[in-house]
Amino acid sequence: MAIISIASTKGGVGKTSLAFSLAKDLRYRYATNDMSVALNKYKNARYYPNKIPLYPDTVYDFGGFENPHANEILRESDIIILPTTNDLNSIMKSLIFIKNFKEKPILVFANMIDTPADAVMIREKIHEHFPNLAFTYLRRTKLLKNALESGMSATELFESNNHTQHLYKQAFAEYSKILNLFASEQTGF
Repeated sequence: MAIISIASTKGGVGKTSLAFSLAKDLRYRYATNDMSVALNKYKNARYYPNKIPLYPDTVYDFGGFENPHANEILRESDIIILPTTNDLNSIMKSLIFIKNFKEKPILVFANMIDTPADAVMIREKIHEHFPNLAFTYLRRTKLLKNALESGMSATELFESNNHTQHLYKQAFAEYSKILNLFASEQTGF
């Protein structure tokens, strides 16, 4: 059981869809300081526009803006998953974020990647400054987006029929790497 924060000061990197899916798959609470469709799709989702309470077994989804109350939760998190994309602004904001929370276990999640070479480039730029950070990626896919819009987790959507299993095979394997970090009682970091 863990406190997981999905955070980045960059908007549009896939925080909400990842947080929603992880919360559903792990059967955790979903807490956010940013309005989204996820609040209507999951019975254990809550919106906190001001101060967010600290709960165990929760996935926190922090909007793409700085918030002092979010910082309190981030400092108490067992792991921070930092989504980033293949653009210099996103990578720069990720490096600043890492610098501010470098004492915490951080998993850099390169999202919406067109090729594995793009993931390598992002990892090299991050590791140039922070060489020991954990890193994973997800190629450009609609798995997380479609899961959120349907109200299913990525696992539920993937397992829903043969077509989705074929369509999302590669993306689900990449997503499962993150999910498997939390399959046991420890995060592995």
